[in-house]
Amino acid sequence: MRTLLVAALMLATAGVASAQSVSVHAGPAVPRDSGLHDCGTRLDATSALGWCHGTGGFSMDVLCADGSIEHSGTVFIRDGYGLVSASCFNRPQAARIVMKS
Repeated sequence: MRTLLVAALMLATAGVASAQSVSVHAGPAVPRDSGLHDCGTRLDATSALGWCHGTGGFSMDVLCADGSIEHSGTVFIRDGYGLVSASCFNRPQAARIVMKS
């Protein structure tokens, strides 16, 4: 008899807990991020690093001291954060983010 009472009590409280957890998370949907933003670059001794937040595709072009231009790979992100990098045989002079469509 005692086992039956404990089992009934466990079932009753489990139903209440799950009902509460469903209603707690109700609310308006969070809008998705659109486009790329907060992009930037950093030059190091022989390489450059580029980053962006948001949704979209981007790469980076790096102008090296010898006049050559190095290209990073392209990164596609969705509501996130992406990094790209490229290296020069000598010192990088400038870097720019190139947004892809």
